[in-house]
Amino acid sequence: MLGIIELGIQYRTWRSKAAKGKKSPRSAPSTPLAKMAKQLNEESISLESVMAEFKLSNTTLRRMMSHMSDNMDRGLESGLERSTIAMLPSFVPELPNGKERGKFVAMDLGGTNLRVMLMELEPGEPMRTKQFNTRMPNAAMHGTGEKLFDYIAKALCDFLIERELAEECLPVGFTFSYPCDQTGLRSATLLRWTKGVTATGCVGEDVVQLLEDAIKRDGRVKVNIVALINDTVGTMVAAAYEADGHCDIGVIIGTGTNASYMESSKKIVHGLANATEEYNHKTMIIDTEWGGFGDNGEADYIFTRYDKIVDSKSDHPGVNSLDKLIAGMCMGELVRLVLERLCENKVLFNGIGSKMLRTRNTFPTKYISEILHDDCGVYSNTRQIMDELGIEGATFSDMLLLREVCVVVSRRSANLAAAAIACVLNRVRRPNMLVAIDGSTYKYHPFFNHWVCEKIRELLDPGLDFKIVQTGDGSGRGAALIAAIVSRVKREEEKRLRDLEIQRQKAAEAEEKRLLEIEAEKEEAEERARKISEMMRYQIERGAEESHQRFE
Repeated sequence: MLGIIELGIQYRTWRSKAAKGKKSPRSAPSTPLAKMAKQLNEESISLESVMAEFKLSNTTLRRMMSHMSDNMDRGLESGLERSTIAMLPSFVPELPNGKERGKFVAMDLGGTNLRVMLMELEPGEPMRTKQFNTRMPNAAMHGTGEKLFDYIAKALCDFLIERELAEECLPVGFTFSYPCDQTGLRSATLLRWTKGVTATGCVGEDVVQLLEDAIKRDGRVKVNIVALINDTVGTMVAAAYEADGHCDIGVIIGTGTNASYMESSKKIVHGLANATEEYNHKTMIIDTEWGGFGDNGEADYIFTRYDKIVDSKSDHPGVNSLDKLIAGMCMGELVRLVLERLCENKVLFNGIGSKMLRTRNTFPTKYISEILHDDCGVYSNTRQIMDELGIEGATFSDMLLLREVCVVVSRRSANLAAAAIACVLNRVRRPNMLVAIDGSTYKYHPFFNHWVCEKIRELLDPGLDFKIVQTGDGSGRGAALIAAIVSRVKREEEKRLRDLEIQRQKAAEAEEKRLLEIEAEKEEAEERARKISEMMRYQIERGAEESHQRFE
């Protein structure tokens, strides 16, 4: 690790100088540099001991991948009855093909933010977007479900009224980044809240119905909610729009983590068994909800003592285990707990620390990115963060060790994310696979992308290749694009039905003509038979008459 290397250089420099002196090697170092080198060396060893739990071998990661893949198979077959990975159907049958056109609205609710977007599409032209962002107030996130959805509806209505679109009844795609049992494109029951939301009266309810009821209560606009999607589905669709309709996996690594990919409809047994609408497409995007992996204890070998503390004090203990291991929601708190323990053992900050450092959730995940953005030896961000935490008298050693804690904790997160992605890639098994990733943790951490790519290459099955693209605002654009896909597919289906009707009418007319021709031929044949019969009867009668005349 970088800090350990720096410490080693410092220590070796001191040792080489000390060896030239007359003092015994066993005597305590007397110079300030010698004392610091000895202290750094001792603290490095202690750090290695404390942080050993966060280091995962490829063998352990492959074990996790095997367990994940088994859970995904069981999720497709039986849902959450036999799996901690729900494998929920999205009812989105395909990716954009560039023929989408019109105005569409996206609503994106995920974590603590709400976004409303207007998108205009025309084939062959760049998409045009206008959007509004707001932070969800605590009263909405932790109050009643009615208050939450009233807040969402008000934001939508204000946005459309401001743009004079209240009466246009535009198609709306709603990105809802929480686990749902989706039984149709616009029908989904909330299974549980995640990402710190605890609004009451929503679990077990149809999310689209809750939103439509809130829009009716507001009463100021007319819209058509055409699709409810997960943010990872939106990310996948948005990336595909930029990549000529190609994307194999959509991944979110932000406040929470999740993934989606395209699956054969034949394998989606549980998801389609409870569908409220007929599904006649060969493929469907699956919302894995992989954040629940480990909820039955199948990932206990990954959990450290710090993970267990974070889980026990979370809003939903024992739930969303992989979320808590990977995502940004808990990463900062994990670092704080490690720092607190190091401080208690007098490894950091001379054992003093601060009251804030000992207070839960006072080390946000953004601190990790800011600390790791520091150039080695400068540590301006690190000093500012320690000031904000009320830590005084931090030494060069403290700053190095703080950086190492951030590296080890966040690198474990990246390795686990890479293992989860590699697991899905090994299932997809297509040439030149494209992975689209969105989310603040992935976007703002300076090394996360490199670590994820590096570890995927180590874990991916031989012969497979991949590329990662980072998307921006994928869930917002994705929701509008899915509304556009739904509209296009609907137009294409209506055209197909019209064409079928025309073909049916033509076939009916042809059949009627054929039957008329058959009837005419039958009548002609009957007429010919009648004439032949009459002629034969005439000949018989005439022959009989001639015979009678001869006898006379």
